[in-house]
Amino acid sequence: MKMKNRLFIFINAFLIQAIITNGQTNPVALSVLSEQSYDKVNYTYYTKADLEKDLSFIYEKFTSIHPIFLDKTFKEKWENEFATTSRLLKDSMTQNEFYLISAPLLAYLNDSHSNFLCPVDQRMKYMLEGGGLSFPFSVKLRNNSIFIAEYYGDDSLLFKGGEEIVGINAVTSSDILLEMQKLIGGSSIPIKNLTIEMYFRTYLWMIYGLENDYQLHLRNNSNQLSEAFVKGITNEQFLKNRKRYPPVKSEQYSLSVDKNRKTSVLAIQSFSDLAGFCAFADSAFQIIAKESIENLIIDIRGNLGGRSVVVDSLMNFLTNKPYNQYQKIETLISNDLKAYYKEKYPEKYDEIKDLVIGESFSSSDEMVYPHNSKFRFSGKLFLLTDSKTSSAAATFAGVFKELKLGVIVGEETGGTIQYFGDFWFLSLPNTGLQFHISPKRFVQYGGKDLKRGVIPDFLISNRDDSIMDFTNKFINNN
Repeated sequence: MKMKNRLFIFINAFLIQAIITNGQTNPVALSVLSEQSYDKVNYTYYTKADLEKDLSFIYEKFTSIHPIFLDKTFKEKWENEFATTSRLLKDSMTQNEFYLISAPLLAYLNDSHSNFLCPVDQRMKYMLEGGGLSFPFSVKLRNNSIFIAEYYGDDSLLFKGGEEIVGINAVTSSDILLEMQKLIGGSSIPIKNLTIEMYFRTYLWMIYGLENDYQLHLRNNSNQLSEAFVKGITNEQFLKNRKRYPPVKSEQYSLSVDKNRKTSVLAIQSFSDLAGFCAFADSAFQIIAKESIENLIIDIRGNLGGRSVVVDSLMNFLTNKPYNQYQKIETLISNDLKAYYKEKYPEKYDEIKDLVIGESFSSSDEMVYPHNSKFRFSGKLFLLTDSKTSSAAATFAGVFKELKLGVIVGEETGGTIQYFGDFWFLSLPNTGLQFHISPKRFVQYGGKDLKRGVIPDFLISNRDDSIMDFTNKFINNN
């Protein structure tokens, strides 16, 4: 069950955004949440006793399930954070307020597979029932700077897109991003920033209480500074005005063929869909064989992961060498894990049912013997990675490097050599906040430093398709 479900979280988040002008919550400044919005909507409030029970539930589940708590030094530090969070609880807090103080506690684990799902109940009520307003832009983040992507106000000519937002309402962009990043677990800033991009409008509402009036400090491409004042938009304005932007087409898989150069590019945006990938791969590698392709570029830039079995399906077309994806897998045995496996994965339950609760179980990954493939590629392989390549995609990069299948070009992967995974979802008993939690620690291939990602043979920053340009020049020159 080596499933890396992070992609699901991003897809689910996008659907929420489309329904309610962004669907999320965020971190720290509880006292500044807009009084105006709370006056409009009848939110649910929780007693301190209920919140204490939820916080205790978090403690019980994480300390018994997550293998990071086998480290006594870490556990002691985390318990200090837990005590600090406990002191912030009070009567009559909303779900969002509780989320804002408890999300950093989970983020402290630095595990991208153990985080809260962002609550949406209050945001939906605010936007749909309370006639709420929100920030009228979508944004893109580059090098920890904020840029306007699309403007959803009624005057489509006010902003071209690409302007850098230096500050909003006297708060610098660097401070804004720092506060938002506090809620998101994981070691990769670029991957954290993907979440921030999707929920930026709601984050502003959650953290700073911003609704209607926005004073922007901007910097254009000529490095000139300016100010702009804009109003917040309703959900109806968002749904109407976003239609003026063409939908972004994002194919999970694509194949391009350059017959003259005997070169193909196989782009894989996700390893999540086994049936879909197998159908695509069967067709793609038939074409590659038919066209007598000599150079195959596999592009996994921006691939957030998926399922290990999909990686195995790709490997069938690349090598006949036996391999395993992980050097080591460590599982913390808990009552919850046994119950989960007994219901979902009976064969795995049989493996752990007699193991002692609270102890770790270390194992090596199963050896995989690639299936014989009539269309297995035998030419030169090139793999493109970037700082967003993570989870199962980073694991694939590690196996690719370990087996010396070809040349890796691009940025160090966002996914690290050691990481936690195989998560499942739980809900808090009172506030209903959902979170995912990892019972396993994986050590993959691709490097000796467990806290680093897979480092390419040629390190190239991902600017204006510079990675692909370098690879094509490398092929032409060699």
